[in-house]
Amino acid sequence: MQDLTPNKIFVPDIDWVRIPGGEFLYGEEQERISRDTFFISRYLVTNVQFQAFVEAGGYEDERWWQDLRKPEPETSSWSQPNRPRTNVDWYEAVAFTRWLSAQLGYEVRLPTEQEWERVARGRGGRDYPWGGDYRSGFANVDEKENKIGPWNLEQTTAVGVYPQGASSEGVLDLAGNVWEWCLNKYDKPEVIAADNSGDFRVLRGGSWFLGPGSARAAFRGGHSPDFRYHHIGFRVLSSAPIDGR
Repeated sequence: MQDLTPNKIFVPDIDWVRIPGGEFLYGEEQERISRDTFFISRYLVTNVQFQAFVEAGGYEDERWWQDLRKPEPETSSWSQPNRPRTNVDWYEAVAFTRWLSAQLGYEVRLPTEQEWERVARGRGGRDYPWGGDYRSGFANVDEKENKIGPWNLEQTTAVGVYPQGASSEGVLDLAGNVWEWCLNKYDKPEVIAADNSGDFRVLRGGSWFLGPGSARAAFRGGHSPDFRYHHIGFRVLSSAPIDGR
């Protein structure tokens, strides 16, 4: 992590992956849409990264919570520093991105579900980040569900330990491990702005808690934005140029 003096605020290092703009196939109906180039984090946000926000007073600073409902912080179900931060709701994920944007000097936010799916499916509409079919041992999911494979770890794993499950651009954990919050409302996907309506927000990617079917890259999940559980986390995105890339 970066050490920003004089206040000694530790800022998470994000491993950004460039996702080239252009057309791609989106959704179950294989609609052809286009997006500009953006950058997404290679890994899910980890416990140690989120803790930087907590220790910097993130829950006390009202700047990060405008139009959001602020809960009391809750600990992650598995506390190892390199595991994904779980037990975090949509509001907390958005507040974290606002705080990180201020520290880095450029916009960081949650991905829209269209951006998320572009990363997970590549340009050609893959069913899973690695290809067309589920492959045993490529993701942290409940493979015993429907007897797809022998694995059911019943917990999260450290981010990035399934390199064989990488997307076409090398982004990891897009299938399984934890569900990932996206900006969009579930029933009104064109709405990405924060509000206090309580309308469901989109979740993508499946988790260790469920089988491979929900980890398909086109599968849409969703929940109320104040919901926290041990199989929900998030990753971050930026549309700003980063390091001249």
